[in-house]
Amino acid sequence: MVGELSLYFEKMLLPTDPGQMLVTYAAEPGSPSEAALRLLAGADRRSGASSARMSPGA
Repeated sequence: MVGELSLYFEKMLLPTDPGQMLVTYAAEPGSPSEAALRLLAGADRRSGASSARMSPGA
């Protein structure tokens, strides 16, 4: 739908849940990948699906 995305990720171990980790992915602010993610988020809202909000600069 939007092509290839260039994302970076961060993983955090959850000290209260051994063996579990939280992984987050993000696009560089102002990049074409950020614009593509925003487009995808908007497509989700237009389709009526529930999605997490993206805050500016997220």
